[in-house]
Parts: sequence; structure tokens; C-alpha cells
Amino acid sequence: IGPVIFFLIFIPAVLLAGFGGGLAGWYLPQSGNFHRPAIMVLRTILSVELLLALLAPLLRASQGVTPNLSRFLLLPIPVRDLYACEVLTAFVNPWMAFLTAGSQMLPVGMALAGELGGACMTLVAAAGILALLSGLETLVSSSASLLFRDRRRAEIATFVLMASLAAVSFLPGLLTTFGPVKRRLPDTKKIEQEAERAAPEKTKQPETPGWSGKPLPLWALAYPPELYARCVALSADHRSSAALLPLAPLLLWATGIHWIGARFYRRILETPEVSSPRRRGRGAVVSWPRLPGLSDAASAVAVTQVRLVFRSVQGKIQFCVLPMVILVMGLLWLRQPKELPQGGPSVPVGLLLAVAGIFFAMMTLEGTLLNQFAMDRAGLTLEFLSPISDRDMILGKAAAGAVLVASRSFPAMLVAALLAPGGSIFLWLSLPFAALALFALMAPLGAILSVLLPRPVDPGKITKQNQPHFVASILGMVGNLFAMGPIAGLAAGAVFLLDSPALALVFIVLWTGVALMISLSLLRLAERLLSRRRENLALVAQGR
Repeated sequence: IGPVIFFLIFIPAVLLAGFGGGLAGWYLPQSGNFHRPAIMVLRTILSVELLLALLAPLLRASQGVTPNLSRFLLLPIPVRDLYACEVLTAFVNPWMAFLTAGSQMLPVGMALAGELGGACMTLVAAAGILALLSGLETLVSSSASLLFRDRRRAEIATFVLMASLAAVSFLPGLLTTFGPVKRRLPDTKKIEQEAERAAPEKTKQPETPGWSGKPLPLWALAYPPELYARCVALSADHRSSAALLPLAPLLLWATGIHWIGARFYRRILETPEVSSPRRRGRGAVVSWPRLPGLSDAASAVAVTQVRLVFRSVQGKIQFCVLPMVILVMGLLWLRQPKELPQGGPSVPVGLLLAVAGIFFAMMTLEGTLLNQFAMDRAGLTLEFLSPISDRDMILGKAAAGAVLVASRSFPAMLVAALLAPGGSIFLWLSLPFAALALFALMAPLGAILSVLLPRPVDPGKITKQNQPHFVASILGMVGNLFAMGPIAGLAAGAVFLLDSPALALVFIVLWTGVALMISLSLLRLAERLLSRRRENLALVAQGR
């Protein structure tokens, strides 16, 4: 697949970027109405490139892809040459290759258009921005390799990074809930339309030399993409001497970043990668809380499973992101009618959000419930060698799943209740029983699928390989929908047909009892399957 992607996608994309840069360089020195839109596109592309240079090394490091720099010390190569190779490696990234082709062809287009002085200035500016971005990416990569050497520090950094990205992704949805912004938009459009009608001849006239005469703002001196765009604009506007004003800070930025990056790279090479682990005191005693209703062995299995999930970065992120999802959904619903449907029995929005929180909590635990044995990795072998019966193993995993579902669904329901309170108290009281009934059917199904379709995973990394088996994911999704069916049907029948929320609570409590009896029989089946596939599960858990 690699050669196909390289020759059919990468090379044509680089050629297309170079053609676009050359075409822009040809048209920018000429008169027309395309100068400011072209510069705006250039600013946008460079801002995206700057963001990628900052985030890409951090995301690679969070996935466990950090270079082993200590092996370079064994080679008879100077550090400055190693740093130069590291900088050149940044140009292998697709976004840097596209920018390199476009920025290098831009002065070629200017030269063909007859603007030789501007072409020279643009060429130097292109070298400056490329050197800055490559040096910045190398600096961030070196910093990430040092930051992610320590496991505990790496988990904290990954959690902060992923949680921040998740929070930022919710901002567009939150911003749409502010009504004053929407009310001002029509007035702005009317003003712009009136201005265009008042001066139609002015908008149709092509821009003459001097279109880049806007003074450079002070904040642009600290923003390299704006410095490069300004240099290109002045060069294309036949003002090559004025282009020195933004070009000088850009070159200073590039020089400073490489000066810091080279010394930081040398420091990374001189720093040992392996640090001594933390040691417990001699008198330290390991305490294991016991869950009520379980034996010591089953409680130990449950506590171990819960700690394993919460210590992983993915488990922390899912725990924190779910309430944020419910919060964003609730804020978006605030602009809608508070109760649906109209003209009939009322269903509060908060109750719908709470139900969605329970469903999402089950979905986020898909990787844990549907692959609960193989995710223990080498620890599964220790569990099999310990005096733990198959029944205790199954019950412990099920209890751990119940704790994890409760820990995720309860904050989501709390956010929904605080954001959109109201509705019958009987419907709110039925939610915990609905969650229990749903998990009672999914717990044995997850155990059976985990026994029959295990897959080696690494909970400490955030990769696609940590997903459960494809067939298990499909069957788990179908099972989740079927398990929700009776609950939704009983609640809808009691509310919409009988118009009695109290009966909805009674029906769901009765169905919870039935689901628990079904769950006990299915857990016995999972216990028999586990006893037959112990050896296979131990091999898969170790990646064999």
C-alpha cells in the first residue's frame, strides 16, 4: 500500500502544491482583485502548518512513537550533523512537503512574471519560514522525547493533551448557543450589502500598486506566518525594500529556534533515558478494598480491573469527556423546546440527556467489556496461576464493569439533571434500574465475547489496535441495542400509552429482576467457556 499511496497520492499532491504556488506567484505581481484573497489563503495555510508543527510531535509521542536517541551516541557522527539530519527529517512529513513545493515555486512564478527583486525576497522568506517550521518541529519532538521518557509523566502529558483537544473540539458547538452573535450577523450582512450597492464601481476596479500598504500590526512581529505573508505581499506589490521589515524578524525567529533546538537536542542526547523507578518504603502495606457481596478473590479481580482502566490514559479521557459531551448536547438543546413531543405526554430534555449518558457510558466501555481478559496482558497469566476460580474471575470482571459503568453514567446523569431539571421523579428514579438492567445483559455477553474472540492490546497506549475484535464489536453493538429495546419499550408504553410515570418505574424494576436472572444463567455459560479456553487466552494476552 505504501508505494501506491506514494506514487498515486503523495507525488501528485506535491506537484499540485508546486503548481498552485507558481500560479499564485505569477498572478500576485499583476493587477486584479485577487491579491487579498490569495494572501488570506496563504495565512490560513501557514497557520495550519504552524499548528501541525506543534501538535504532530506531541501526538506521535503520546502514541508511543519516540525516537531512541541514545543509540546515536554509538555512532562516530558529530551532534551538529545528527541535528541537521533530524531537521531534514521534518520535510518528509506530507504537510511540510506540500508547503516546501508551494513556497519554492512561488518566487519562480514571480520571476516569470518579471518581478525579479520580489522573487529573490520571497525565496529568502520561503527559506526562513521553512527553516522555522522544521526547527520548531524538531524542538517540540526533542522536548516530547524527554517528556515521555518517564511513564507517569507521559501519562499525565497525554491526558492533558487529549483532554485539551477534546475540549477545544466542543467549542464550535458551544459558541453556537450564544444568541447575540446570531442576532448581529444579519445586521452585518445588510451593512455589507448596502456598502456594495453604494459603491459598485469601486469594487469592480482592479487593485493598483500599493494594495499592500496597510501597516504591519505589532502582534505580527511575534507571529511568523504573518511575517512571511507580509513579506510576500510587499514583494508582489513591487516594494522589495519594504519587505525587509517583516523578513528580518522572520529570519531572527528561525535562527533563534534553531539555536535553542540544537542545544536542546544535545541535552537530550546527553541525558540518560532510563531513570530509576520509585521505591516503596519497607513498611509500606498494600491495601485492597473489598467489594460487598464478593469473595476476596473476586473482589481482588474487580479492584485490579478498575485500577487498570483508570490508570490508562484512555480510561481517564473517557471518564472526563463523557460529562462534557452531555453538557454540550444540553446547551445545544436549550434553544429547542424544553419538552418533546408537543401536544402529548411530556419528556423532559434532561431525562433524554441522562438516558444518552447511560448509553454512551456503555459504548465507551466497549474496549473493556468485550476484551476484558486479554487486556490484562501478562497479568492474566498470574491470575490463572493464582488460587482464583473461574467463577470468581467472571464475577470479579462483571463487578468491575458495573463500577466502571456507574462511575461514568452517574456524572453524566448529574450534569443532565443540573442542566435541564424537571420531569417526574419516578422517571428519574427508574434511570439507575435501567442502567442496571442494561449492564446485567451486557456483562455476560461481554465475558462470552472476550473468551471467544480475544485480541492482544496495550491499555497504556492510544492506538487503533486497542479496539476489541471486529466481530466482537459488531455483536456488542447489536447486543447493546437489543438490551435497550425492552427498557425503552416498557418506559414508552407506560408514559405515552398509560400516561403513568409511576408504572414506568414499576415495569423497569420488574424487568431489572428478569435481566438479572438471565444474566446469572449466561454468566455460568461464560464460566464454562473460560475453563476451556484458559491456555488460549493466556497466549493471546501475551501477544502470541
